[in-house]
Amino acid sequence: MDKKISQMTREEKLQALADYHACKRERHIILRYVQALRREDAEQTAYFESFGESVHQIVLNVNTYERRLVFGYVDKQFNEYGWINGMLPIVEEIRLDTSNVIHIGQSVNGTYAVTVSWCTGTAGGGSHPSVWDEPISDYKEAVRTGIHRLEGHYTYAERHSLTDKGNYNPKYIRKLKAGLRELKLRYTAPQQLSLF
Repeated sequence: MDKKISQMTREEKLQALADYHACKRERHIILRYVQALRREDAEQTAYFESFGESVHQIVLNVNTYERRLVFGYVDKQFNEYGWINGMLPIVEEIRLDTSNVIHIGQSVNGTYAVTVSWCTGTAGGGSHPSVWDEPISDYKEAVRTGIHRLEGHYTYAERHSLTDKGNYNPKYIRKLKAGLRELKLRYTAPQQLSLF
């Protein structure tokens, strides 16, 4: 079994960091950790090593933790497997039908994140709001963003329905676009106020 990072020598840690294949988003974390080790900065080294037992776990947890700061989360809450969760609680789901939904998540500082689930025949996709989404400060802007994303999926599907009617069902897409127009009016059109 591999050693925990805290049980390794400085040279072993540097080698483990050199061997780790970081993606572009993770390279700055590796660099900061390497610099802390080379400078023998005990405080910074302890910071990184408080996030896990392996380079992989440390890098992913630091990345998620630091992205969570954008959304107002300052605590390090690990799940039972030692990972920090990046998902935001969903505060509203705006549904066109069971497969076409705008998910609006909200963080502790009131910032929103928006994702959509969509289906246009047998093609589809979706995700849950998380700290990896763009932060949105205004609720109405969050709804507009969700509507805009669904419009983009439906426009793409409509173009491709000419040659691929299985994945992109033209009749279903027309129905979805009509529903989305109604949704857009309900959520983004100016509302008439009455005095009585």
